[in-house]
Amino acid sequence: MNPADTTHRKVREIEAVVAQVREETHDTASLFLDIGAKARDYRAGHFITIDPHQFAFLQQTIAYLEEIKGSREKPRAYSMGSAPHEPHILVTIKEERYWPGESKYPPVLSPSLTRNCAAGTRVVIRGFAGSYTLPDDVRDRTDNILHVCAGSGIVPNYALIKHSLHVDDGLRHVLLYSSKTKADIIYYNDFVELARRHPDRLEIIHCLTREDPVDILPQGQRGRVDAALIARYVPDPSNCLVYSCGPGVLPWERRQAKETGVEPTPRFIENMLVLLHEIGLDKSQIRQESWG
Repeated sequence: MNPADTTHRKVREIEAVVAQVREETHDTASLFLDIGAKARDYRAGHFITIDPHQFAFLQQTIAYLEEIKGSREKPRAYSMGSAPHEPHILVTIKEERYWPGESKYPPVLSPSLTRNCAAGTRVVIRGFAGSYTLPDDVRDRTDNILHVCAGSGIVPNYALIKHSLHVDDGLRHVLLYSSKTKADIIYYNDFVELARRHPDRLEIIHCLTREDPVDILPQGQRGRVDAALIARYVPDPSNCLVYSCGPGVLPWERRQAKETGVEPTPRFIENMLVLLHEIGLDKSQIRQESWG
């Protein structure tokens, strides 16, 4: 994740142990981190960072990449899918791949965390931070929260929804979630159970781009999240807050665009922001976070 507009707050190093690993999809895994009795002083939607230098098996790869990049390999930020009332810190990581002509450098951390991080592995994390959270005065502003997500962008929104339902704050949540196929949906069974337990407060619409949802999903449509679908769930643009998370234009692509003068192709986040503004939502009503 590349969280936007992070809050200024003190972060600390926390020693954790991987308590459980759960495969979510063919390229995505959830790590449930045990931090013992340490304070869970975070808010739903916050993120942690993990420094790849702590893993001995990555040292040679990191040394090589740092030489060709001419800079130090940076820690990676991962949104948390857990809410503060839960026993473990949950991070769900999608394996990044190196695609010649599309990726600038081979990814370092995510392949190892998704494929080779067994239960019992010790991990030092830094947390907690981020502004992708529900505001303290949310009930004064609206009772309608729209979540517009794609792929692993569901992670922080999963936390937001779980926390809201747990504290019974009266907010109603609608999730528009874009995935390639049903098999690519992260937390599918978890969301089925949440919707079953809270039918008046959570509605989920799955948008599948490479599969027809007929007969495989109770609520779904073929294709991407579009303006008509968003408008259906925002009948009054003045009474809504939107949380949108998914793939966006990467920082190195923006730098390259400045050098070449060629604008990068918009991705999910950029496209959703355009649609949300077109139906009448103000910038102050939208929180967005992109990954990559």
